[in-house]
Amino acid sequence: MAIEEVCRIFQEHLRESIPHRLIAISKMEVVEQQWVEELYMPSIKAVTERDIEQHTFYPNQRRDEVIRNIVKGIVKYAVLSHRWCREGEVTLSGSLSSRHKLANFCQRAAEYGCGFAWADTCCIDRSNPPPEELDKAIPRMFRWYRNAHVCIIWTLQELLAPVRVKFYGRTWSPIHNIRADNDKADQRLLAALSTGTGIPVQDIRCYWAGTERVREKLMWASRRTSRQVEDGAYSLLALLDVHMHVEYGIGDEAFGRLMEVLLARSQECDILAWAGIASTKYDQDMIIIDRRLRVKLLMVELHGATFGDEIPFLQDGYHACTLLPKGLPSKVTINHVSIVSSNNTPWRPSKLALGVVDYGWTSDDEKGLVEKGRTHFCLLFGADDTQTSWKKLMTDKVVTIKTEDSIRQRLETILI
Repeated sequence: MAIEEVCRIFQEHLRESIPHRLIAISKMEVVEQQWVEELYMPSIKAVTERDIEQHTFYPNQRRDEVIRNIVKGIVKYAVLSHRWCREGEVTLSGSLSSRHKLANFCQRAAEYGCGFAWADTCCIDRSNPPPEELDKAIPRMFRWYRNAHVCIIWTLQELLAPVRVKFYGRTWSPIHNIRADNDKADQRLLAALSTGTGIPVQDIRCYWAGTERVREKLMWASRRTSRQVEDGAYSLLALLDVHMHVEYGIGDEAFGRLMEVLLARSQECDILAWAGIASTKYDQDMIIIDRRLRVKLLMVELHGATFGDEIPFLQDGYHACTLLPKGLPSKVTINHVSIVSSNNTPWRPSKLALGVVDYGWTSDDEKGLVEKGRTHFCLLFGADDTQTSWKKLMTDKVVTIKTEDSIRQRLETILI
């Protein structure tokens, strides 16, 4: 007789923890979850109390955890991590068997004992997709990768989420140890991956989603590229365990929205410390007003700062000139930075100031603290004699400040 608890957890697993559509490898067709449920229900009903006892590996292990592990061992599927081609990817309505990449992927998945496979291009309807489908799918993808039996790799989310990964080259031969079924178990490969991605070995081996160390995680992601601009933000939602409405056609604004969510959740103000060409939307005391961010900063004016020679800048349409901070307060140093501006609208302000982002708190809510000996992140602002407000300047790298004496002064509200 079937154990009711096992059936319930199986149905919860299908509903919450695996993709809503999967490729049935036996017939190379995309199927809905109802088909998966009908196929595996006999095996689920055959689970006995003895099976549960045999899968209990340590004292006081939770019974529902044991049952979930049994269910995952029955419902095996593989996920494909890949870069989209510019054209020719299989969609939900396309023929799977006619595509070499999918056929080889499914073959490798079957070698791992998987009856099902998942690939984003053909298991998510992207033809005029209803917003609710993407809204549900994108935040859950981390969970789908984590619960996969194996991930055949490569992008950032798919590297971190799965417990078991396997790297294949273009000819679908393993690029590492052919006998190993999990490349995450190889210390030398983990070290090479860490060097290449900048991600610590421990995070590659066992990553947990969340808003801790947000700035570090955003730095990992900064090395990645996406085919659609918005996916640069949406691919991070599940990694950071945050949710926001998924909308395409808004370009860089998607990343601005992500920053708003992260600031509210993480309280890590130093994620505002960024450099390079600004997006169309800038990334407490923070409020968006007319697409500008209002933020309280500790402002340190550079009364005698001047500009040095122009230097090459890699992005077309922009140039850079070295900042010569001669007007710094005594015992204050900043790192060597250059100011980036458009060739069409070059602007050299007559006044400069540093806005310290991660200042320390004081007993007075209106004052902030630049702590002695600590490196603080800053934004650079400029103004000329006719202006009454500061304008944020673009820099080639993140600006930092360090002082030999503490600076305690009133905070200013700035629009950026």
